Formats: sequence, structure tokens, C-alpha cells
Amino acid sequence: MKKYLLLSFLLIFSTLSAQVTNQGEPKSWKLSQLRSVSPVMMGEIDLIGLIEEDFINDNIKEVPWRFGVEILVDLSIQNTGVWDELDNGDRIWRLNIFSPGANTLNFIFDDFYLPPGATLYLYSDDKSDLLGAYTSDQNRRDGFLGTWFVDGDNVWIEYFEPRSQRNKGSINISKVVHGYRSVAQSITNRSLNYSGSCNLDVDCSIGADFDFIKDVLKRSVGLFIMGGSVCSGTLINNTENDNAPYFLTANHCNVGNPATWAFRFNWISPNPVCAQNQNSTNGSWNQTASGATVLAHNSKSDFMLVNIDANLPTTWNLVWAGWNRSTTDVPQFTVGIHHPAGDIMKVCRDNQSPSRQAFNFNGNPSANMWRVGSWDMGVTEQGSSGSALFDQQGRIVGQLAGGTAACTGTSNNGGFDIYGRFDTSWDYGSTEGSRLSNWLDPNNTGLMSMSILNTPDFQYIGNISIYPNPAKDVIYIMNNNSSQLNYELFSVTGQKMKANGLPFANNEIDVRELAEGIYFLKLLDEASGNSLVKRMVIKK
Repeated sequence: MKKYLLLSFLLIFSTLSAQVTNQGEPKSWKLSQLRSVSPVMMGEIDLIGLIEEDFINDNIKEVPWRFGVEILVDLSIQNTGVWDELDNGDRIWRLNIFSPGANTLNFIFDDFYLPPGATLYLYSDDKSDLLGAYTSDQNRRDGFLGTWFVDGDNVWIEYFEPRSQRNKGSINISKVVHGYRSVAQSITNRSLNYSGSCNLDVDCSIGADFDFIKDVLKRSVGLFIMGGSVCSGTLINNTENDNAPYFLTANHCNVGNPATWAFRFNWISPNPVCAQNQNSTNGSWNQTASGATVLAHNSKSDFMLVNIDANLPTTWNLVWAGWNRSTTDVPQFTVGIHHPAGDIMKVCRDNQSPSRQAFNFNGNPSANMWRVGSWDMGVTEQGSSGSALFDQQGRIVGQLAGGTAACTGTSNNGGFDIYGRFDTSWDYGSTEGSRLSNWLDPNNTGLMSMSILNTPDFQYIGNISIYPNPAKDVIYIMNNNSSQLNYELFSVTGQKMKANGLPFANNEIDVRELAEGIYFLKLLDEASGNSLVKRMVIKK
């Protein structure tokens, strides 16, 4: 009941459709003879001092990775910028902010209200990078908003106000974040590929026994910015299977005002680089949402669960990862999916079982942790903080708290990592604000584990129909594609149960002999290399 009371409050407190549309473009781009705008200059930053601090802090994973420094400002539509009135009575307000030497700029609003029909765009001076439109969907009762990045040191903010909504909007920027080392900038290779060379892009193979699960789980992973810092995290399922926008990360990532945090999903390189010196290429970068509410956290296992106060559209093909809260199970091997140094999504794997250990961590002398001895493939870094530790079935068993693992060239340094234990996070403390159980099992079902929710078609092959789901005896596959397909059917533990070709327009897969449960059906077009994975349920 408490879960639903709070969610009702969140619905009132903030809109749940606060993703950025990433559609259209500013009105001024098609207009001429607008008034000139003098840039607002930001003060000089102490870059040498920041670099000296980072030289120390970058080796401490329990500190969020810092990419920018916050500059306090007070810039509103009343005290700065230029208004232009259009012939029909609509108005445009433009503000130009220049922070010399910045790789990126992002902004924190402490007063943000857009009336219906109004839009706000952010764009680089050369118009090569555009963010928006922000609309009334981003309005929160508390008036806060944190934006994503715009490339470069010269950025424009443009507000369009319809005539019918004159003087109803309210905008005030309280902080400009000068990104002195960039997380998302696509213009320079160094900024996109800031993490170490021993990392593996998430689409690199880490073993046939887990690749198909990885290709689903990557859709649950996101990175988020807190002012001038960045962490990773994972959408997590609950026993209601209701797509509640719960995001698991680390307690030490609780920096600044959650209402101003900005989240990004599915940043994946289309041309994976696997522990080599070459640079990863940029991927789609348009799935962003703003604002969150902290639901629960503690230092005993360094976990934090937040509610993302935004709609997460079905078109994003996100999934919610499952979990295992057993106090006795030990993973056969472990996998991490994360954004080291805020870089494009990476993956790591340790083929050995982790061990349960107590650590003196962040002021807690007996934090309950998993110790991953040394990664066999890839590593984690600062910025990976909060990312999930998955067991061999793809279930979350912890989240990254700290450690010493890092790259030495294209090899890892043999260091260890520590992850807060999920079983401790589950029921630690006496209140709903210190444990996961109230949120992930609101009706006290007592379930020890949960499976992935909403496995998407992560790649598309022509015109294919797969039904029924759940299936009892037979799975039917209608293939209106000209290519011949092959299929593999895996159990949730990664065991290949069946495999064959699908040579006809109408195909059947007999599953009568299989037990009830969750399976993954992988279809592969050998000619093109395209593939598709569907989560299938067999129910007798």
C-alpha cells in the first residue's frame, strides 16, 4: 500500500512524461532579421586545480566521476537574453552562454515552467548539436530541471512562447556546468572514448553462454548526470511486473538534487571495439529523461533506489532487469554492464565466483559486499559506479561500490572490485527508506528472485510474426521475409534447448517436451547477420 501511496504522490508532484521529445528545431533557425544577442560570459575556471584533484580522485571508485564544474548564475527571461516578437504575436527569447574552453555545457534550472505550446531548445553555436524540445511535459511542481549536454563552449538557449500563453512561462538558470572533460561529446574522439583501452563495448562477445542474455540486459542500463558528475545504474523489475520506473544505483552517487538529475539509455556503439586501441564510434544518443525521487538507500550495502520521474516510452525498447536476493546462492560467474568514465556502454566478465566479504566502506566499518577478484574480460572504472553485478542467469545480485580494477593499456591491472550485496539491500534497516523489499515486493509475496521484464525485439528482421506468447505446445513463426532464418531456443540459464532452420513462410517450433518457464528465442538471418531475440514464456 505504501508503494501506491507514494506513486500517487509522485504523479501529483511531477509529470510522468518528462522525456525530451528530440523533435523539431528552434523557430529562429528559419527566421531572419532577429535582434543581435550579446553572449553571457562565464568566469574562468581553475582547470589546473581540477586536474590535480582528478588525478587523485579518478583512482577512487567510491567517488562519482567528475566531468564538469558548476558555475553559479542567476539568468532568467526577466533579467537577461533578448526577446523577439513575431508578426502573429508569438515571441522568442534567446540567451547565448559562452564558457571558454568547455567541451560541453549543461544547465540546472531552479525555476522552470513552460505553458502548453511553448518549447525550449538548447543548441551549439554552429547548430551541429541540438537538444530538445523541452515542453510542458517537463514541468515539475518543484520547478527544477536538469538538462543533458550540448557540445562546445558556446551554447544557445531558445524559448518559444505562443501569443495565447504570453507571460505565463517562467525560466531561471541557477547553474551552468562547464564540462572540462566531456562525457557525451561526439565531436572529438577523446571525449567519446575516455575510458581505458582494455574495455569492451557492450556488443562484444563475452561468451556464447551469456551473449544472448547480455543483448537483452543492455536495454536496462543507463547513465545519469548529477550536476558535474556521472554514475551508472539499471532499471529493475518488481514483483508486480508493472514497469515501475525504478532505477538501481549506488548510495555514493546521491549527489545534488535528484530533481535535476538527467538519465540516458541505449547509448551503444554500432561498431564494437573489443579491448583494442582504436576508438569506438558514436551511437544513437536521444533517449533522455529528467528528474528523479530517491526511494531508499543505505551505506551498509551502498545501494540507492530511485524513481525516474518521467515517462519511459515503449519505443525505447527498455527492459527491467531481474534479481536474486538469496543469502546462500553464489554466482557461478559474474557480468557487469556499465558506462566507465561516462563512456559509451561497456561490458566486463569474471569467470570465477565472487566472495562475500565485509569492508570498511565510505564510513561504514562493516559494509556487506561481493568481492570480484579480477575481471577476465574488461574492467570497471569511475563512472561505472552503481552499475549492476549480474549472475549467470542475468539476475542482479549487487551494484558497484568501489575497487581497484583499471586498465593498463589493452589489459586490465588485475585489481578487484566490490559490489554492495543485493540480499543485504533487500531487508536492511527498519524503514522503507533503507531497504528494497518495500518497493520491489510491495505485497510481500516472499519471492526470492525475479526475471527480466519486457524483453524487446532488440533488432528487426523484415516482417516476422511470433505467437502465441505464452505458448503451450507450439510456437508459430510467420516469415514474410525473403531470407531463410535459423533459430535457437535458450533456457533462462543459457542452455540451448532447440535449434533448427525456418525455411518456410509458416513455421512451427514444437515445445511440448519443454518445462514451463521463461525462454529466449533467437532468430538469425545468416545472409545479413541481423538477429532478433524474443522473451518467450511456456505455460502448460
